[in-house]
Amino acid sequence: MRAFLIPGAFEDLKSRNYKAVLKVYKEAGYEPKFVTIDWKYKTIDDWVAQVKAEISEDDLKNSLLSGFSWGSMIALAVVANYTNPKKLFLFSLSPYFAEDLPHTKKAWLRWSGKKRLAAFKQLYMNQLAAKIDCPTTIFIGDEEVSKYIDMKRRAQEAHRRIKNSRLIIVPKARHDPTGPNYLVAIRQSLAP
Repeated sequence: MRAFLIPGAFEDLKSRNYKAVLKVYKEAGYEPKFVTIDWKYKTIDDWVAQVKAEISEDDLKNSLLSGFSWGSMIALAVVANYTNPKKLFLFSLSPYFAEDLPHTKKAWLRWSGKKRLAAFKQLYMNQLAAKIDCPTTIFIGDEEVSKYIDMKRRAQEAHRRIKNSRLIIVPKARHDPTGPNYLVAIRQSLAP
């Protein structure tokens, strides 16, 4: 079984130690695969299409799909509009869904850009969540919870809306799935 990992916004394999997450997947018996995203001048619709072009429906059905930050939004949209994998891991789910935008920090909205923001306004978490039918684990670092109320709200609401989900607040962890405590939480979630 494969384990796919979609990175955070504007990141690639070398942006942070994503290889550490892939190693955890491999140690758990998965065949890890990093999903490269072409971020430049693209929106969430383009990114979802990229993932769908890279991962066949059969591969996805029998795999673990994971994403970090904007990558977790992409993973969620892929699953809701394509096919459910065996497992879905959402690392530090970003608060850029249509329901979040009235509460999202203005600086974050400006950073995302007008074209991307227009696409996010059409992306409704509540509609996507209703289509998720696989075991889903939502991870968020406790430092994110205390520092970013928008991210805390998004993680809690996703947990409420996605059936068969669990929320893991990773102790002493920030916005980085490659941190040591985050990796421990991922490893523990993969244990039989």
